[in-house]
Amino acid sequence: MSSLHTLSAEESPVQSASLLFETDIRPLFERKCANCHSETVRKGDLDVSSMTGLHKGGESGESALAESWDEGMLWMMLDSESMPPEGEEALTAEELTKIQNWLKAGAPAKEQVQLTEAITQHDVLPILLLRCTACHGAQLQEAKLDLRSIDRLKAGSKNGPVIVRGDPEASLMIQRIESEACPPQEKLLKFFVRRMPESELDILKTWLAEGAQEYPIEPDIATKQPDPLVTEDDRKHWAYQSPQRPTVGNSVDDFILAKLQERGLNFSPEAERDTLVRRAYLDLIGMPPQYKDWQHWRMTTNPNWYAEMIDELLASPHYGERWGRYWLDLSGYADSEGGVSSDPLREVAWKYRDYVIESFNEDKPYDQFLTEQLAGDELVDYKHAETITQEMVDNLVATGFLRMGIDQTGSRTMNFVPERLGVINDAITIVGSGLMGMTVECARCHSHKYDPIPQRDYYRLKAVFQGALDEYDWLSFKTRKVNLGTPEQRELVNEVNPPILKEVRSLEQQLRTAQRDVILTTLREYYPEQSEDDRQATLSALKVADNNRTLKQRQLVELFLIAEIKPYDLQPQSVISAREHVESLELQILGVKEKLAAPLTVRALWDRGEPSPTYLLRRGEYNKPGPLVGPGVPAVLTDGRTPFAYDSPFDDTTKQTGRRLAFARWLTSPEHPLTGRVMVNRIWYHHFGTGLVNTLENFGLQGERPSHPELLDWLAVEFIDRDWSIKELHRLIMNSQTYRQSSLVSQERYEADPTNRLLSRMPLRRMNAEALRDSLLQVSEKLDTTSGGPPDPISVDRDGLVSIIPEENGKYRRSVYLQYRRTQIPSLMETFDYPIMGPNCTTRTVSTVAPQSLMLMNNAHVRELAASLAKRVSNETLVPNEQIALIYKLALSREPTDQEEKLGLVALKTLNEQWPERPEAALESYSHILLNSAAFIYID
Repeated sequence: MSSLHTLSAEESPVQSASLLFETDIRPLFERKCANCHSETVRKGDLDVSSMTGLHKGGESGESALAESWDEGMLWMMLDSESMPPEGEEALTAEELTKIQNWLKAGAPAKEQVQLTEAITQHDVLPILLLRCTACHGAQLQEAKLDLRSIDRLKAGSKNGPVIVRGDPEASLMIQRIESEACPPQEKLLKFFVRRMPESELDILKTWLAEGAQEYPIEPDIATKQPDPLVTEDDRKHWAYQSPQRPTVGNSVDDFILAKLQERGLNFSPEAERDTLVRRAYLDLIGMPPQYKDWQHWRMTTNPNWYAEMIDELLASPHYGERWGRYWLDLSGYADSEGGVSSDPLREVAWKYRDYVIESFNEDKPYDQFLTEQLAGDELVDYKHAETITQEMVDNLVATGFLRMGIDQTGSRTMNFVPERLGVINDAITIVGSGLMGMTVECARCHSHKYDPIPQRDYYRLKAVFQGALDEYDWLSFKTRKVNLGTPEQRELVNEVNPPILKEVRSLEQQLRTAQRDVILTTLREYYPEQSEDDRQATLSALKVADNNRTLKQRQLVELFLIAEIKPYDLQPQSVISAREHVESLELQILGVKEKLAAPLTVRALWDRGEPSPTYLLRRGEYNKPGPLVGPGVPAVLTDGRTPFAYDSPFDDTTKQTGRRLAFARWLTSPEHPLTGRVMVNRIWYHHFGTGLVNTLENFGLQGERPSHPELLDWLAVEFIDRDWSIKELHRLIMNSQTYRQSSLVSQERYEADPTNRLLSRMPLRRMNAEALRDSLLQVSEKLDTTSGGPPDPISVDRDGLVSIIPEENGKYRRSVYLQYRRTQIPSLMETFDYPIMGPNCTTRTVSTVAPQSLMLMNNAHVRELAASLAKRVSNETLVPNEQIALIYKLALSREPTDQEEKLGLVALKTLNEQWPERPEAALESYSHILLNSAAFIYID
């Protein structure tokens, strides 16, 4: 330790002992620390204005003082110069010495502080919820004992009382816990509970010994009193203020031009018509224009042609497929659960995908869109409705938004409370980053390091969702869905599906037999000396999770895998034949399943009306409960004096808290500081490749400030005033001169605006994975425009290449309709930066790496599409220069330049000379070259 922090020569231990908190230390803290840690302002929930506050400590629950003077949090923070923080007046050497001496003397004070607190019902209830309610809770009440509340505990079981006040040893509950009768050994894994440690048992015993006292402790919620954890200064950050209409400026161009002129710049010239047509098509529907559409828009003499084209594209059903995909990124959409090696499929997750696409196509107001996804189950009482309507079904499907995160709780070994809390955290993360532009998940373990989000606010937000996402009343994969459909849908399912399902079951039985035959045939071919018993044991071992296999099972499985991974063409013919039989049956099953009517199953989320109490978790640890909290929203986004109000949306016949509905209405209030801004910024990002705020998920203190703050606010206000219409927002942006600029850059513009942050030109953007694949399919006439329904299946070859299985007609549907299993992303999509949702994706990576070029050059499917494009061209004309012109028109939506035509003719001539025996090969190769070009892959 430095001499700065040692006892001074002039100050004796006796003098140190004379220091008192009230007279010597508190005045110092009032001068240097009160801005952050006082009775009225408690950053990190720490109050240093009293000895009680110091002993209570901060949000971790640990006292700021310790038995050893230099081990307390107070001294460690001061000694490390972490406090006072940068920007605040530092403590002098003399002041630090005084605090050190006071601590060494035992931190004397006039005030007498009660260091031990009575154990209350809120020390006991979290233990019961964690350890006991799997057998005695909402879903199961063995012996008619319910331990979800203290009143129910005191009511006892069907056999009588389970506790004796004042005598823990005589209490049946204690006896059963100590004898390990509760929870029973055979039910530990079945119900995903662990035995109570001694520390928790001691708390129960002490509480009972003290008479099982209950104290009037109210949950921590917003009140009409000032909030000590969030100050008015905290609320001054630009993003926490409601957007206001600027006094100057009334269009996108007004705000962009003002910034350009500050740098002596003006708009770039307008892009050529062909460029504008291709740009708008790829932006709004994710595909280039069809040949006839391109001809129409480039030849029309209508002076309003551009605005009419935008309107036509917004009315296209393909618009929702393009822009709905962006929302699916934000929600973390996937067709599998993830989290475990088996990565189980979500069989009806596609209904949520279709809901999103349809919502964008019909331009559902954004406030309604959010409300349905956050609280669709609380909008209409579907449980007691005389007739189920499509609106009710859609509302339930929409709540799939909150079930899109990674969920490993379907595993037989990964469904304990910590895993469940992880699922809940993912839902909160998606809501925070995607809808509010706030990194609230940091506050799960501690108050946010940078933003004014106390840990308490995370758990208030968690309490909002507790009625549906309750870690102590968890729904399994089998019970988290409902069967809901209109009368017409039910009639169709009952009529169509039974005979088809019977055929599917028969084929699946044949498939299981065929799959067994592949394994047995492989073993017999490679290990003829192996016993039949070992072969059967291998079949059994393959059904066991890899981490649960015995040594013998691992050895058997390894033998099989060694044989299985050998190249396909080197396998014995008997193995190849067995595999081909399996592949044939799999294709048959897929074909039969396509005839099924959509099932009534909805993968939904709904409020069950009786949520467990929510406790702040110290350091985010599931077994360290802190104060009781009630539902609420981040205090920094409120005035700090308005309680969070909610009520059941229905009568007493349907139990629902209404918490999420109240949250959704708060979030979609026109005065909300973030909701409109965050969505406007996201749409701007997808049009220009960068947001007005670069950090789409973080509008907080560590996020980037907006490049054009007045424009952001103007767009947010316009968005809300235009009934939250996303299509109107597109019109505002795309009809602007800013959007219609050329991407060409002059030296002057580059020097004045090197990163194009001022938008002195239109940025050049690479197609994302979906647009690239869909464009390849369209220009090659291999696109099937059928929309909706179950995802298109994929296949995985021995080398790990993930391919899409074509439709019966040999075509392929749009990329948004592919199956996206977290562990099996189609290879073309993955290569071009399709994200693995973990839990969601707010901004996709845009990389430029060698595998992308190699994929387009060497992938067999891309070559097939190039051949199809060549065939399409040759069917129209056999004249070389006309073929070159047509390929350019189809693929690039423009005519070739004279130079490009000359080079094309030379290329075709050279290629024809190389393949005289295959006259079609030259045009195929030339088409392939053009589909690999930057002109095709990039949006100008």
